[in-house]
Amino acid sequence: MLSKPVKEQPYRIFVIEPLLKDLDHIRSTLEPRGFRVRGFRNGESAVRAALASAPSMFILEADLPDTDGLELCQRIRRTSALTLMPVIFVSARAQEADRVAGLDSGADDYVVKPFGKRELVARVKANLRRCYELTQSKPIRFGQVEIDPEAVTIKVKGVCVKTSLAEFRLLEYLTRNPGRTFSRPHLIKMIQSSSRAISPRTVDVYVKRIREKIEEDERHPEYLRTVRRLGYCFHPPSRRHAEN
Repeated sequence: MLSKPVKEQPYRIFVIEPLLKDLDHIRSTLEPRGFRVRGFRNGESAVRAALASAPSMFILEADLPDTDGLELCQRIRRTSALTLMPVIFVSARAQEADRVAGLDSGADDYVVKPFGKRELVARVKANLRRCYELTQSKPIRFGQVEIDPEAVTIKVKGVCVKTSLAEFRLLEYLTRNPGRTFSRPHLIKMIQSSSRAISPRTVDVYVKRIREKIEEDERHPEYLRTVRRLGYCFHPPSRRHAEN
């Protein structure tokens, strides 16, 4: 007899918002859609809680009482246990420079207050889907490469290849976002696990090492493409190639 499937747990979202009315607005927007929302008035308490029991996503206000929201986002990206979790700014800072700064700090998305409820729900679902539903806990396969997020391993033609944690995170992050080009500074924020300064050129070294392990011809890479003057992009194989 087949056992009864375990009901999926709802996504847990940590909202760091100092204004109670804005926190209540976000909560009333997301909870009726099945999300579990936990609110925080400052970043420090949110990080401590996240390290004790990790959420599915962070939603941040840029203006926080104990720290700058951009710095908090960067801290999340530097924390190994939290680095790959999606982060969305929902902020009153509405200038283009503010949005760019938020994304450059490592955020996945930026929503300006006041926002429509449907817009926020759509943004949250899109980022959760990209981060979890498409890849989380399931091996990522392309060509003859398999990435296992749970085991933190990469196999090529069925054989495990040795990679550093930074290389693994870089390849996993790029494959989670196929077709999107990311700058070197952005990629550093996404994979960095300590406060030690890393040069943007270090990303080039990581990419070179990954290509040596997964590409048929590292001089003419099929998967990890260089986008001149911009950064790097994961190019998924065509359906016909994937099926061969």
